[in-house]
Amino acid sequence: MVNINLSFTIDKNNGNKFTYVHLWKPSGYPSISYESKGPKVTQLGSGLLATLAIDTDGDVSLLSTYSADPANVIPLSAGLNINEEPLSGTLSRITIDNVQFPVPGACNALPILKGYVWSTQAASANPNIHCYNKGFNLRINDPVITGKINCNEPEGPRTYDLDIISTSPSAFQVTYKLYLDDGVLVDGQTSFGAGDDLFYTSPATNLSSSEPIRSKDENYPYAFLEDKRSIWVELTGPSLPNAIIAELKNGCTITLPVVLARFNGSLLDNAVSLSWTTTEEAGASHFDIERSADSREFIQLGRVRAKGNSSVKQQYGFVDNKPLNGNNYYRLRMVDADGSSDYSRIIAVDNGANSIAFELLGNPVANREIRFLLKNENASHIGLFDLSGKAIRFSLSQSGNEFVLKPKNTLPSGLYVLSLKRGKAGAITKKVLVP
Repeated sequence: MVNINLSFTIDKNNGNKFTYVHLWKPSGYPSISYESKGPKVTQLGSGLLATLAIDTDGDVSLLSTYSADPANVIPLSAGLNINEEPLSGTLSRITIDNVQFPVPGACNALPILKGYVWSTQAASANPNIHCYNKGFNLRINDPVITGKINCNEPEGPRTYDLDIISTSPSAFQVTYKLYLDDGVLVDGQTSFGAGDDLFYTSPATNLSSSEPIRSKDENYPYAFLEDKRSIWVELTGPSLPNAIIAELKNGCTITLPVVLARFNGSLLDNAVSLSWTTTEEAGASHFDIERSADSREFIQLGRVRAKGNSSVKQQYGFVDNKPLNGNNYYRLRMVDADGSSDYSRIIAVDNGANSIAFELLGNPVANREIRFLLKNENASHIGLFDLSGKAIRFSLSQSGNEFVLKPKNTLPSGLYVLSLKRGKAGAITKKVLVP
């Protein structure tokens, strides 16, 4: 399934009463003459993915029938949101949100969609086409770019955090560029343009739902009195039909209630464990834990009270006992006592049928036995080492996806490394404290 938002501008003159939108994959886009009559299903072809029918006479609304071929083409209408924004004269901007429909192959790669929109004077079975716009490509707003500028008051310097995530399970190459905003305002707002200063270009990097791009506390260049400039991110790639632009806003004149040092999520057996650490809290009230299936629309799962005021490290946790199948996207809404709030970065946890879970169950360990969770991976790939890299012999017992590792000989107190080898993917390691 794909979810799209579609916008277009029309001239609502006296002859423009009904507007229709058709969408295809590029390989199924048909050759149709749009200068005469509205096309029927035989002209639209078997590759037609979706049709929208809109009444533009007066207040815009969605129709459940396609008048040019009502028996064979059923437009999408349920669950959609439509909005009209009047422009100058008789022009209006029409926006339709939450358009969902299945696209073959969308689970393996980001789909590119092609379409056309046309209008007619009447809802008849053989309507004349009044005006049209053919062969447009939909802009894909996946991957999603989030991040922030860290003020590091009072001494500075400013740094930035950057997260780029995608819902695509297949890896694809992207490149991103970072610019300092030139400070020129358009209608009172910052805007991305030719005057912005490029300061970083990344190498070509793989991106997928399991391979996000993340940078934390990265320094960037700025001169005296330029520390209030925001950062623009421009993401491009051979498989993306358009560049994706995002702004890391500079809010360093705002005192945030919480300094968040870490926010992580890990897959358990039938749940997702979230943990986060703060290094400073000033009048903090609580944390709202939010989850999304698509990294855009979030719902609140729960709430954890904050310590309130603290200048030392504080640790928090929350367990999502009913995660979604597939990708789960999480963020924290950090709320101050006066109601002001800020959002954390978005993290992704894959809860697919074959997703690997590897987590310690208790650390420091008890009775010198290491308990851990292992799901969808062979326990023969587990190893235990001391900090010098020396392997330690052990035995394993199993109950479901929970394991107990018992060293053959008594372990001295100290730190050890529990390792899960994953072939070419390297190894996942956990530091274990034996008291």
